[in-house]
Amino acid sequence: MSKYKWNLEEKNKEVAVIPDFFKKENISDALARIMIRRGINSEDILIPFLHGSLNELENPFVMKGMKSAVDRILIAINKNENIVIFGDYDVDGITSTSILYRFFKNLGVNVGYYIPDRETEGYGPNVNAINNLAKKYDLLITVDCGIAATKIFKEASKDIDVIVTDHHMPPDELPDVISVIDPHQKDCEYHFSEMAGCGVAYSLCRAIYLKKFNKDYFNDIELVALGTIADVVSLTDENRIFVKEGLKRLINTENKGLKALLYETGILKENEENQKKMIRSENISFIIAPRLNAAGRINHAKIGVELLTSTNDCEAKELAKKLCEINSERQKIEREIYGYAQDIVKKKDLSKEKTIVIAGENWHPGVIGIVASRLLDTYNKPSFVISIKDGVGKGSCRSIPGFNIYEALKAHSDILLQFGGHKMAAGFSIKEENIKLFEERMIKYTNEKITDEDCIPILEIEENISLNEITLDFIRSLDILEPFGCDNPKPLFLSKEILVNKTRRIGNENKHFKFSTFNNKEEIEGVFWNYENNSFCNQGQLIDVVYEPEIHNWYGEHVQLNCKDIEISYESTLNRDILVKIYNSLRKCNIRYLNENKLVEFIFEDVNYSINKIIIKLGLKVFVELGILSIFYKKYELFYKFNFFNKKFNLEDSETYKKYNNC
Repeated sequence: MSKYKWNLEEKNKEVAVIPDFFKKENISDALARIMIRRGINSEDILIPFLHGSLNELENPFVMKGMKSAVDRILIAINKNENIVIFGDYDVDGITSTSILYRFFKNLGVNVGYYIPDRETEGYGPNVNAINNLAKKYDLLITVDCGIAATKIFKEASKDIDVIVTDHHMPPDELPDVISVIDPHQKDCEYHFSEMAGCGVAYSLCRAIYLKKFNKDYFNDIELVALGTIADVVSLTDENRIFVKEGLKRLINTENKGLKALLYETGILKENEENQKKMIRSENISFIIAPRLNAAGRINHAKIGVELLTSTNDCEAKELAKKLCEINSERQKIEREIYGYAQDIVKKKDLSKEKTIVIAGENWHPGVIGIVASRLLDTYNKPSFVISIKDGVGKGSCRSIPGFNIYEALKAHSDILLQFGGHKMAAGFSIKEENIKLFEERMIKYTNEKITDEDCIPILEIEENISLNEITLDFIRSLDILEPFGCDNPKPLFLSKEILVNKTRRIGNENKHFKFSTFNNKEEIEGVFWNYENNSFCNQGQLIDVVYEPEIHNWYGEHVQLNCKDIEISYESTLNRDILVKIYNSLRKCNIRYLNENKLVEFIFEDVNYSINKIIIKLGLKVFVELGILSIFYKKYELFYKFNFFNKKFNLEDSETYKKYNNC
């Protein structure tokens, strides 16, 4: 039944001894085991993980290109020159633009910003835009883009100086501009290269402030956190510091636009004790980021920048409301195009192809990246989605771990007009007549690079754990690992041989599946979201389940399992044949009184280990209900007494039998 490969063996190495430094930080042994498996295995690593602060960020001038960039910007400030920020239309680009714009505004600089229209201009700098900006501005600073625009800058006006700040992979030939700041440059000595574009933009602000005022700059960390989470970069090292500090500040943010969006989405609520609320990275990923992204996808990203740079409460509220409305429209368009995409994919023979390449006329280019992500989630194969208009295809692609999609595009750059991105996500443009050739080449390329096993999605399981250990306190202790994201995922656990007590379908169109089981004799529920499989499991079966443990607030706090995958570990439960075997074993037991554990062990051995111990306990409960066994307690231990009868019993008289009999 499982659709995933469960990767437990490597991560579940025995941790024999918990070092004392964990105890100094009041970290439980259970949590310490998780941290050790994640490489947090020394005090030198643990302390920064727990207590890393903005004061520990590296000197931004170590980053290649920073000194020359700051020198040119300070000249512009001193000469009262006009500066323009050239951004991108995703959340990283919107936050990067907003961070730099707010910084310059606070310094009294003559500053503007420009974000290209996704549909008419596409990604990154273009010659027409630069030439027009050169008529008004003296200095152009790119954020979250520009590293791949070498040819564009060669052809554009030389009446405007250019500084490139970016975090995408640099091409072989860098832009010939005043300065290029990108931590991925080969000879950049900055120790951490995985920050998002907003992290690079913020580092530039720090450097300018250090040079001008001889002190560090710690404003707008909320925006750095927002862009970092949304761009799905590694939440380790300095990115962890950005996000952890930024999430703390969100509750009391002074950014009027961000505050308005938090209230409009319901993350914060009027007349509630918001101070006690914990805003998590998932609130950003699934609620805030999609709304900001929606502006750049189907409207214009400048709405997002207007929101995050607004200084007026009323304006901020209106913009926040508008973004939510745009996002609803984006969802509608996305569903429609995904339906078309699925129709195309179903006609392909994916058993012979390790990739998905599809194209459609006039598909909205703002949602093809989401459609590619959804295809990837469904089929776990690199997915390329292309929107064709006026003879040109704009493509977006997403990849599986172990397959570098940027390198795949680079290998076929001779038939592409433009491309750029990361190893897991990228974009490109291509002439319509080359799309078929691109598909043929990419199928051949991926078939050579990817195995069948690579196409099976992997669940990285933290630990095989008894469900009895999943308590409210244990779940709360996992908050120490926050913020969760890339390279620091939310822990997944495996619990085996869980008895299914009840099952039901929930939600609109019964899309979700819920079951209940027991944890320390308390009933808890597990939920599979958006699963349409009608035969997950049945009442009375024993299952192995992989899940994220959560605290569900509904008439009090309860443990809930956010389930990811399931396997049936024991198919048959409480049929007549099993009960006959248990009964025959009982008759062999010469001891009239026996405690539960010893009796279960006796029966387990007597049936040659063929019946699960949980099923044996259910069988004993059936016999108690039928009067064959009596129970009593002695010093808090449960004992069974065998009652001898010479009559037949009707199994249907047992409520437990009727509940768990699947035959």
